[in-house]
Amino acid sequence: MAGFKLDPMVVIIIMVAYMRFHVTLAGEVITVGGPLGWNVPTNPKDYTLWSGKQKFKTTDVLWFTGKDSVAEVKEKAYYSCDIKNPVRLITSGPDRITLLTPGSHFFICTKLDHCKLGQKFVANVSPS
Repeated sequence: MAGFKLDPMVVIIIMVAYMRFHVTLAGEVITVGGPLGWNVPTNPKDYTLWSGKQKFKTTDVLWFTGKDSVAEVKEKAYYSCDIKNPVRLITSGPDRITLLTPGSHFFICTKLDHCKLGQKFVANVSPS
């Protein structure tokens, strides 16, 4: 019975094609808050200023450093810091969230009064 022999060049071509396809699916990993990370800001506008400078795209990955939890909420809940009915909730940090759809995504910290102290931001996501 003849054995199956795989040409090494075919393996390399398949690997390169896979890696190229995989890279096009994965977006940029963005550390939320930049050097501040995901913590209570010293200035309540820090995250607003930071997010306004970002160009979020679908497939980008938000990396929430630190131990604070994060909730994606609806717009009304964002402004009132209401975590009762989150779109999604992640309670173990650090956390990563992939932005899958274009539009405005509202993120808040769920700890104590952190949201009211400015630990929240809007990611305005464009199609990639």
